[in-house]
Amino acid sequence: MPVPETDPGSTIRVEVLGPVRAWRGDVEIDLGAPRQRAVLAVLASNAGRAVSRSELIDSLWGESAPASAEGSVHTYVAGLRRALEPERTNRAPSQVLASVGSGYLLRLPESQVDLTAFENHLVAMREAGADPQSALAHVESAISLWRGTPLSGIPGPFSELERTRLAELYLTAVEHRASLMLRAGRATDVVAELSRVVHEHPLRERLRGLLMSGLYQCGRQAEALEVYAETRRMLVAELGVQPGPELRSLHERILANDPDLADRAPRTVPAARAAHVVPAQLPHDINTFTGRETEIALLRQYLDTTERGVLIAAIDGIAGIGKTALAVHFAHQIADRFPDGQLYVNLRGFDPNQPALSAIDALGQLLRGLGVEAHQVPSAADEQASMYRSLVAGKRILVVLDNAASTDQLRSLLPGSQTCMVLVTSRNRLGGLVARDGAYRITLDVLSAGESRELLVRSVGEERLTGCPGSLATLAERCGHLPLALRIIAANLAARPHMTVNDLTEALSHEQDRLDVLASPDDETTAVRAVFSWSYHALKPEAARMFRLLGLHPGPEIGTAAAAALTDAPLTATRRMLDGLSSCHLVEVIGRDRYRLHDLLRVYAGERALAEEPPDERAAACRRLMSWHLHTAAAADHMLMPQNRPVPLEPVLPNCEPLAFETYHQALAWLEQERCNLVAACQAAGRLGDHETAWKLPAALVYFLELRSYWEDWIATQQVAVDAARALGVAEIEALALRSLGNAYWRRSRYDDALDCFQQGLGITQRLGDQQGTATLLYDIGAASRLGDESLRHLREAFRIFSELGDRRYEGLTLCKLARTHRSRGEVDEALKHLRQSLEIVHELGDRRCEAFGRLELARIHMDLGDFGDTLDNAQWAREVFRELGDRHGEACALHVCGTAYEALGDQARSRETLQAAATLYAEIGDPRADEIRTRLNPGESRSQTPRM
Repeated sequence: MPVPETDPGSTIRVEVLGPVRAWRGDVEIDLGAPRQRAVLAVLASNAGRAVSRSELIDSLWGESAPASAEGSVHTYVAGLRRALEPERTNRAPSQVLASVGSGYLLRLPESQVDLTAFENHLVAMREAGADPQSALAHVESAISLWRGTPLSGIPGPFSELERTRLAELYLTAVEHRASLMLRAGRATDVVAELSRVVHEHPLRERLRGLLMSGLYQCGRQAEALEVYAETRRMLVAELGVQPGPELRSLHERILANDPDLADRAPRTVPAARAAHVVPAQLPHDINTFTGRETEIALLRQYLDTTERGVLIAAIDGIAGIGKTALAVHFAHQIADRFPDGQLYVNLRGFDPNQPALSAIDALGQLLRGLGVEAHQVPSAADEQASMYRSLVAGKRILVVLDNAASTDQLRSLLPGSQTCMVLVTSRNRLGGLVARDGAYRITLDVLSAGESRELLVRSVGEERLTGCPGSLATLAERCGHLPLALRIIAANLAARPHMTVNDLTEALSHEQDRLDVLASPDDETTAVRAVFSWSYHALKPEAARMFRLLGLHPGPEIGTAAAAALTDAPLTATRRMLDGLSSCHLVEVIGRDRYRLHDLLRVYAGERALAEEPPDERAAACRRLMSWHLHTAAAADHMLMPQNRPVPLEPVLPNCEPLAFETYHQALAWLEQERCNLVAACQAAGRLGDHETAWKLPAALVYFLELRSYWEDWIATQQVAVDAARALGVAEIEALALRSLGNAYWRRSRYDDALDCFQQGLGITQRLGDQQGTATLLYDIGAASRLGDESLRHLREAFRIFSELGDRRYEGLTLCKLARTHRSRGEVDEALKHLRQSLEIVHELGDRRCEAFGRLELARIHMDLGDFGDTLDNAQWAREVFRELGDRHGEACALHVCGTAYEALGDQARSRETLQAAATLYAEIGDPRADEIRTRLNPGESRSQTPRM
């Protein structure tokens, strides 16, 4: 990328083709410790491309990365920035080593990084093929940049493999230069240089062939023949093979005094081309292939725009996600762009019946696919790799390496020629292939609902699926939108003409039977359970235990701390194991310290837990998880509403330390994030007979669920709490749960159900002589009653008891409800009197939410009196408090009042905008007032009616 001359990087040079060094003008820069220089080496090797922190960690430490690796990378980057830009202030962004997303980018002109300049010269050499002198100038410029062993003294996996790659590039450049020098009549120079290089690389046949040609052109035929004889003896003695067909052909031509050799380099056409072998090994494309338009577009863009190095695209994802299908489908689409052939190897990385293919066996397949006779394939892997790279050099060949287990399995199978493309599929993330080999990675997700339906239609036929769109959507959902599961379902439908979509949907309704249904009767290896098992059985024991215990977690996702409690493991070890499971796509990373299992994988993990974990271990794991959820939820509840009576808790279990919250919004954010998990935990506690957790956890969630207007979750959890209280036979807890359930029903406008719960609870508290419980239920009945006299009677009795008990907060709340009842009866003076008393109390207590309810009620009274300015002042104050606290229902009500006041003041534009905002919030929480407001705002409707507030 162009860099202006005034940029700090305009005078910096970085060298990696030897010791890693940097210069500012003629002054060398102190780059610090070896690992800090290693970071610069990785960035320089990827100049112009952002390198993520995870890639840097993998490059520096590989699989042995310490827990402090990310922090160390930060430190090294900071050190490099200070070294490269000593004049930069700490707050100024770096112009040379920039932060990009989750990684870093070295911003230097291409000519100022020796490796980039080296590779650019090689590209220019190839492009100048018709101009030998220009090509020779470029390759000599490239070789002149070489200063010894590249990245010498730099630790880490990246440097080791990069040295190997660069050494191969260097030797290839030397071979190209020698060939061009022979064409230019400089045979003497070729002999002088290659005599040394051949001694250092005695088994490289192309170098020996160039040396033989140079000797022959110098009139030294006997010496050329002796080089061949020496080569033959060495290959037979060390590898047990004869020289390759190219070198044998050259030997025969020298023996025959071929006049073409007198002034030309030897033919460089590999034996495979001479034999006219054009491999076409791609498996058949799937005629019902569906979706993946985005991924195909990204692969095409990568193919069309990448100019440097071998094109390597790695497709990863969970088992059954369709990696091979995409790779093969895309390979067929682009096959005509690779006229020299398409190679395919199944590396069997997760095959249940056979071991993973070794590199030597895979190379043997590739060589035989290129036309090498079996007896000519070398026995050593290094020699096979060299022959493979030589045969594909300069050719346009597409290589599909399917089902890879690891980067190590792949590396020797990568061509050295940038005219080739490699498509890799794996269940593992192959971070090393990205970090060290520059692979472009695509991670597949499940299909969309539309794509799932299309796959089923294309597989079974539209007529078979007509008339059941709802069932079809449910069917796809129960398959987890996983392509393998959908294809199995389609096969089952096709094989059973009398089976309907509804039949299969019903069969998949029970999780414990789902994997049995998702099996092919004639091919067990394609069953979803079997495919998952191959990934599972490849895990190390501690990771396998982590995976199956995750199947006991009732929620859709899990955080690291919860997983640590579940597995009774330290947090650092848990994070490491979860990241390991993520790398092989048995779990999905969805955020910082946040993971999710695909629905079907969660079912499979649960099966493995039932089959392999002893009952007492499963029970202990569930206890730890429930304890962690309960203690953390209670801590969050106390932060949100410290006035609430705390839930009684048992001591924290070992290794289950709950989270602590420093602020209101931290607690609220955690509850939002964990809401689905917490609701699922309540229901799981009920199913497991853990009655203590089944009432305590819902109790800790009441305020949050009310605050955020999650009415259905509130109802579901309190129903669990009522059942648990009855199972325990504790009447006081039952009354508490009934009261909360009644309030949830009331919020959902289920008034009869609400009053029934309140009356049941009141009967219990009166029987127990529980004055506090009786007063709160009388308060609830009074607030919920739609009859003014009855409401006043219950509220006044509640207020009397609260006053006797000295419960100032509920005195304030009750006065607010009395004010509302009086307002509904047109008794404005009484309403104002009660409301002012209420506001005085709650303000004194510092209860801002209760004060906001009071100010909103005051706004409504001013609305009735026609004081629209005072209406706005109070409603806007209430709205800000509700918004700050995260009370969606309160905010919607306040917006509703504000919008109506703006309309009364004649500000139609602000009225419409505010009422639309209120309608949006009402709709989000399922409040019917959303429809009332939208009808009111509809231009075709009368706007004379004031909406209910």
